[in-house]
Amino acid sequence: MFLASSTKEIDSNLSSLAAQIEQQNPGLSVLAARQFRFAIRQTPLEVAVSEPREFNVLEEFILRAGVEFEPAPTLKELADLLGLDEIFVKTAAATLASLESLEVANNGKIAIAPLGKDFFEKGAVSRSQIQSIYAISDPLNQTLTFKFDALAAESVNLPDLADLVSLEHKISDLADLTIAEIQPLIQASGLGIHVPENGKIVSECDVVGDDLEIWQTVSIFVLLDAIENKTTIQARQGKQILETASNFLNELESQQKLALNDLCKLPEDVISQEPEIIPTPKTRKPTSKKKRKETEPGNK
Repeated sequence: MFLASSTKEIDSNLSSLAAQIEQQNPGLSVLAARQFRFAIRQTPLEVAVSEPREFNVLEEFILRAGVEFEPAPTLKELADLLGLDEIFVKTAAATLASLESLEVANNGKIAIAPLGKDFFEKGAVSRSQIQSIYAISDPLNQTLTFKFDALAAESVNLPDLADLVSLEHKISDLADLTIAEIQPLIQASGLGIHVPENGKIVSECDVVGDDLEIWQTVSIFVLLDAIENKTTIQARQGKQILETASNFLNELESQQKLALNDLCKLPEDVISQEPEIIPTPKTRKPTSKKKRKETEPGNK
């Protein structure tokens, strides 16, 4: 048994998808389908990415001298020993010092740094570069992801979902996170800049600009399950079902923190009382559990 189409509140640009849902799932009726906007937060960041590279011959010799020579030599002594102009030795030593592998005193005497011993044993030094990325905080899907490219800010003329639902960001302030907390989030985003098994490490992360709100569009469907005689809320972007967002909205509705009447723009008696109904065609077969799982909230 289904609601007559005259009692439904379905945005015109969602009518085709609503019809498709009903056609593919005879046990479901789309009671309402509306589009809303909600704001995600974009934060510009700069991260320092360290990755290993093999020593060049001169760097390896300088580190070996710092580890094995007693007393430690000066840069001039190393240059004389190698028959090189001192400037080449100074340049290589400066590179090692910038990588916190070598310490050079004012008189030119070298000393191996603790990190330099580790590099020497591994046969590679770590080089670092600065990379610009963006953190994207989505309060509806409760995600914090990272991207190389900024999202474009666009004007979206739709009702604001935040007027009906309290949307809170999973992370309130990125600056409060430690690098250890940020590293797995960057790794999960698949940027390829934090891959510890390959020696590639994000060692620093700094917020370098103001947060920017970016509008997103979400489609909210209210589905009537004729078999179980209950309504559920389903959030979608395009044809993709947003499982976390759907579960979040259904939980709010069960806690009476979200009213279906406000969400659907339907009269109170349409949801709370027996509405006008039309018979389900006899040729329709009962909905299989497998089919309903593909469209019910929390399933794909």
